[in-house]
Amino acid sequence: MEWEKELSTYLGCPIEVWIEDHSGEEQTKPKQYSSLFRIKISDDPKYLQFYLNPAQFLSVPIFDENLTKLVKSDGRYHFVSHDLKGKLTYWIFFGNSLVK
Repeated sequence: MEWEKELSTYLGCPIEVWIEDHSGEEQTKPKQYSSLFRIKISDDPKYLQFYLNPAQFLSVPIFDENLTKLVKSDGRYHFVSHDLKGKLTYWIFFGNSLVK
């Protein structure tokens, strides 16, 4: 999938980021950001960079369509990537916050 093109719809949109740890470590809570500044495939095309501002980004590994996808649930879209080797799941929620 052409992730840069597909996700460009969400530029400027508020986002929420959660990295779920499946190794048994203490879980973090989702973190809100005021907007998605930029999306870019990294120099290593196995990663997608979600820019939170001009200088700060989260690099998320991308895999085949079974492990990395754009999903709609509860009327809200989110990008999810399951890193089985790293025992992490990356969640990027677009739009209105899930965290109260």
